[in-house]
Amino acid sequence: MKTWQFDLDGKSYTVSFDAQQSPPVTLVNDKPISITPKLTQKGQAYNFSLNKHQATIQTISTDEGLKVILLVDGERVKVKPNPKAEATPLTHIPKYDTAGIFKRKQLHDEHRVDKKNIVRQIIPDWAWVAIIGILFIPAFSRLQTPSLILAGIGFVGVIGMANIPKMKEIHRFAFTIMWMCFCWSAFVIMSSRGIIRIDNLPLF
Repeated sequence: MKTWQFDLDGKSYTVSFDAQQSPPVTLVNDKPISITPKLTQKGQAYNFSLNKHQATIQTISTDEGLKVILLVDGERVKVKPNPKAEATPLTHIPKYDTAGIFKRKQLHDEHRVDKKNIVRQIIPDWAWVAIIGILFIPAFSRLQTPSLILAGIGFVGVIGMANIPKMKEIHRFAFTIMWMCFCWSAFVIMSSRGIIRIDNLPLF
């Protein structure tokens, strides 16, 4: 869980973000708030209101792992240093840094979970219903080029509709199902005109 402590308009705020939850959980002063997900060029972003200010939690994939930053009115919020966390000089070099090994393993596991969560945010579990239905089109036509193009357009359309901001999941799910039906209708029309040949159907 990532935590920021800062002052804004003379008031102290503590913002916590847990990316391991699905959907991610954001707390402001230990109280959960609603966030609006948005897919950006840098990665997944989450917008929310902070008093009279616009706040954004941005996730960025780097070579070192998933980086999470907080922006308030476009300005990055820096974490306050903890005065109690003073560095203690080492009197000797330990032979085995077991704590460091455990920490690296924990960071690796968190990074792997964060990657999985990003994929599930881009392609929600319920979106696979329409995706699998669309993938039956090229399988049914034995991977003919027009059917592959139609399936590609259908796949991109489902991803786009599944990530429409400020829309309930049930409505996005309904749009993906409608898009799947539209792709199958286009497949039937293309088959009836000979663009896609289906030998095992005598009507075509």
